[in-house]
Amino acid sequence: MKFLRRGLASALITASLTLSAFATWAAPVTQLGFALDASGSVSTANYNLLRTGLNAALAGLPVDGSVEIAVVSYGTSVTSVVLPTVLTAATLTTIQLAITSHTKAGGSTNTAGAISGLTALLTGSANFADVGTKSIINLATDGEPNSQDAAVAAAVAAAAAGMDALSIEAIGTGVADATALANMVAIAFPGPATILAVNATTIPNPMGKSWVVPVSDFDALAPVLLAKVQASIKPPVTEVPEPGSLALIGLALAGLVATRRRIGR
Repeated sequence: MKFLRRGLASALITASLTLSAFATWAAPVTQLGFALDASGSVSTANYNLLRTGLNAALAGLPVDGSVEIAVVSYGTSVTSVVLPTVLTAATLTTIQLAITSHTKAGGSTNTAGAISGLTALLTGSANFADVGTKSIINLATDGEPNSQDAAVAAAVAAAAAGMDALSIEAIGTGVADATALANMVAIAFPGPATILAVNATTIPNPMGKSWVVPVSDFDALAPVLLAKVQASIKPPVTEVPEPGSLALIGLALAGLVATRRRIGR
């Protein structure tokens, strides 16, 4: 009987460790899509601050393959800057170079096109189909959309296509008044979206409840972006352990109990 218990305890612990390793290996990525406002109202100097702020934020993310990045730049037209790319030590530099070197679009503010373009990129990635993948759109803008109705419709379509959240940095005085912020809130999802404090760096995961954060100017943007991307890879406060995780914990505990009983005898 002693040997039977010993074998059972070893089997349970081995199964727990094996399943834990498999769960880690099979974990889906978090997709982060960034829409950069490159319209005519954004000066070249400010757009460069937006680029450098995003690059610094990406450098603060894990490079273990758990995050996928996509970036579009939008003015009158929408340009794909970074196609969906899993973030690793090898790809980080390539992603940052693409962000630094692409041409600023100029023109009007095609917010609807930016949301639709990112949705198409993220849903077109092979990672999107993985069970549990989280897909988050981040919109950085200094002005209201060409068409508020079109932007809201694009956000609704993005959610219907499987995007889990859309959050916004409203930068500068052009989107600082109550009406402009309310228009931004109407685009963000899941609702009800909230307006955070100006230049907030205490930011929740937008998966649980999305938000708009007013940013005083482009000089203040970098720490906000860093806080945003780090919040996006953390579980939202409403998230509970998945059944698979509970099963692994149960197996580990059962193995420990069996081992303690064997030692006690």
